Amino acid sequence: MLDIVIENAEIYDGVGKPPFRGAVGIRADKIISIGDIAEEAKKTIDATGLILCPGFIDIHSHSDYHLLINPNADSKITQGVTTEIGGNCGYAAAPVWGEAKKRREAEYFKHYKLKLGWKRLSEYFDRLENKGMGVNYGQLIGHNTLRTSAMGGAKRAPTKKELSQMITGIEEGMSEGAFGVSTGLIYPPACFSKTSEIVELAKVCKRFEGIFTFHMRSESDRLVEAVKEAIKIGKHANIPIQISHIKTSGQRNWGKIDAVLDLIEQSQKEGVDVAADRYPYIASQTGLMQVLPEWTFEGGIKGLVKRLRDTKMREKIKKEVMKIHPPEENYLNKVLIMELMSKKNKKFEGLTVQKAAEIARRDPFEFLFDLLIEEEAAVSAIYFTMSEENLRKFFLKDYVFVASDSGCRSIKGPLAKGKPHPRIFGTFPRVIRKYVREEKLLDLSKAIYKMTWQPAERFKIEKRGKIAEGFYADLVLFDFDKISDRSDFLDPFHYAEGIEYVWVNGVCAVEKGKLTGRRAGHALKKM
Repeated sequence: MLDIVIENAEIYDGVGKPPFRGAVGIRADKIISIGDIAEEAKKTIDATGLILCPGFIDIHSHSDYHLLINPNADSKITQGVTTEIGGNCGYAAAPVWGEAKKRREAEYFKHYKLKLGWKRLSEYFDRLENKGMGVNYGQLIGHNTLRTSAMGGAKRAPTKKELSQMITGIEEGMSEGAFGVSTGLIYPPACFSKTSEIVELAKVCKRFEGIFTFHMRSESDRLVEAVKEAIKIGKHANIPIQISHIKTSGQRNWGKIDAVLDLIEQSQKEGVDVAADRYPYIASQTGLMQVLPEWTFEGGIKGLVKRLRDTKMREKIKKEVMKIHPPEENYLNKVLIMELMSKKNKKFEGLTVQKAAEIARRDPFEFLFDLLIEEEAAVSAIYFTMSEENLRKFFLKDYVFVASDSGCRSIKGPLAKGKPHPRIFGTFPRVIRKYVREEKLLDLSKAIYKMTWQPAERFKIEKRGKIAEGFYADLVLFDFDKISDRSDFLDPFHYAEGIEYVWVNGVCAVEKGKLTGRRAGHALKKM
């Protein structure tokens, strides 16, 4: 006997083929049968008028610590995500040791009373499994985390010993199931690394047949150079590379898109395995300190705060920022303060830096510097700097698929604070609502492929991302006419709508549009 039969569904199997009408039978955590099903079931769901597809796979997640705070993964499950890959942009929960370990433990205990305590990836996975989680979760190893663990925030090349420690971290992490390595070359301390260092680490990852993902060194003025560097690393290490959240940031850089696409496509012809992903919004989210020049990050947060307290340094920083972003660009009015940790400054959440400074009756730069000091740089911001036309061009490329660049959250509890990016709650439904149903940029088969089987194949996630016999029963049942994102930049805490059912490993996590609270996810290990 089957546990569940979903009948009369319009089935999109995830591989990009046209849909077909039929039924899917589930026993335990697997898909057992597809088509006309005669076998009896404990439960039958009539899916007439609804679409059944594989659960969405979010290969650019930042849920590393959020899954311990919000194990139900509400914001992901409610938009149909059943699998995440975390540890992106160079920052990962494990492996971690030394200064990085101490800093993370202090930070998460201070803000969430969350005790960490692990060092190895296997220990972190054990913690996730013991806690229970709503989604399946795989991990990348973070280059920034490795570098901080081995050498703090030093602005220099690693010694042989420090490089050896980073290599050992990758070897141990990959042997314990990591899917690859990520780097965040725009962030400290990876921004201080030379290309040769990254090539050496990528070669280690290659030995374990992993993937190397890039938050590149620039997504704006040095975008073309950054793409060339990523491709160079992929070529020298002979490793698949993934350009994370590919974009052209800043209006003066929008015209670089064709050069970027040409670089990628030419490198593919030359045998470099390169792909990319993107979220369906034209605003990005990162730390507010990214407004500042790279050199200010030397020595970590302590070094940054020390420089910001220095009057002469402030003037130097201001001049450098204004050289890149002249007054007519009105840059600080395009940077929205998303989240602050202190009660004192909460009133500035949801305001641009310019508007917040006006309310505080301060010079915008002086306000910015003092805010970063008071918050110890723990300020998230949203940057409105991208082109909708370019976003459409990216999505039309076969090698660019969908990812959220976000950690899981909830509309209540400790993670329901600030003004977080709406991609946290709406990425996958938004693609279907906006780019399939309304704009008809993509057909539904292609959109589902970009969110299911394509990322599963790219990251070698076994038996997920496709509706096929023997695959895990990670499934989404939704109403095409109703599926929609409801979250926006000023009012973000809304779950998506139109998703009727979500199953994770055969267990119902969303039933008739409501969260069930059941946690059936597992830590995924690359074999």
